Amino acid sequence: MFSLKPPKPTFRSYLLPPPQTDDKINSEPKIKKLEPVLLPGEIVVNEVNFVRKCIATDTSQYDLWGKLICSNFKISFITDDPMPLQKFHYRNLLLGEHDVPLTCIEQIVTVNDHKRKQKVLGPNQKLKFNPTELIIYCKDFRIVRFRFDESGPESAKKQTKLMEFPQEMEEEEEEEEVMELVVAVARKLHSLKLTRIGTEKSRGQVLPGGEFVLLTRVT
Repeated sequence: MFSLKPPKPTFRSYLLPPPQTDDKINSEPKIKKLEPVLLPGEIVVNEVNFVRKCIATDTSQYDLWGKLICSNFKISFITDDPMPLQKFHYRNLLLGEHDVPLTCIEQIVTVNDHKRKQKVLGPNQKLKFNPTELIIYCKDFRIVRFRFDESGPESAKKQTKLMEFPQEMEEEEEEEEVMELVVAVARKLHSLKLTRIGTEKSRGQVLPGGEFVLLTRVT
């Protein structure tokens, strides 16, 4: 009688797999260096790495990781992670997606979860504890939160200086420096106002606080 069992395979391959190169064996993920986009005359005062920006209030699922810098014009968060919850129809030509101008800051609050301390930073005030969270209340009703859980203790002084700098600048000097930056860039971008370049249309807008913003609508 014929057997119902399938026959055993008798084919044998003598081909060797392709050799692995040293590049594949020693390949490591390359860490992209995050660099800020600065305007003419803008300088970086301080920066902190491994900062977490809080996106949602009830979960940390959508939080972004990156670098937080403070310049003489803005507080900027630099990240490679895309924004998961928002799609913008306008792109600001002077400010990035995560930038907050110093003139737009209404109040800065520092928090320490371990010591259960919270302090509002005012002019010429110094922090006496290492912060774990930074909350920025903006004049355009935005609330921006940053966490320093993974920054490490060596970054405590940098965090403190970064938070104190916007409050140390006197209001008149701050407005003069910011206006010089805005005027210099606005002159270069003046030709873009109400003109079409490729698939983009640019226009200017003056906010209620007197801040001039140059916008680009992506069509």
